[in-house]
Amino acid sequence: MNKMMKWVDAIRTITAPFGDPIGEIENEEVERVMVAESTVRGIMNPEVKLEFNELSQVRVFAEMLRSSEEIEGIEIEVAPDFDLLLQFKGGEQERYQLWLGQPDHPSVITEFERTDVIWRLPEHTTNQLIDALGLDT
Repeated sequence: MNKMMKWVDAIRTITAPFGDPIGEIENEEVERVMVAESTVRGIMNPEVKLEFNELSQVRVFAEMLRSSEEIEGIEIEVAPDFDLLLQFKGGEQERYQLWLGQPDHPSVITEFERTDVIWRLPEHTTNQLIDALGLDT
């Protein structure tokens, strides 16, 4: 038994740099997401249209945050498509505005309190968001 535990510890050490996707999913920090149709940039719409609280649902929005990368030199002239309120374990909340791209195209988000910073979402994340939101394309 002791020999087996040493083997398990050795595998964990070797694979640690690659992350622990199973543990990450089980320990997802996002526990609830509320979605409203956006009307104006910089103003959150209080009329929630969709609410997600199951792990498989909130994981899409957590992936949205993990897959985003900051971009510079872009100005957005149009209103966002959606206002998002993400609630984390412990009660912390973050608000975002989402400009949802077409399938297989990137999307962008801004954190509500930091509209000067724009984050690009990859194509696969756009596709996941379209599916999660139940949008027909």
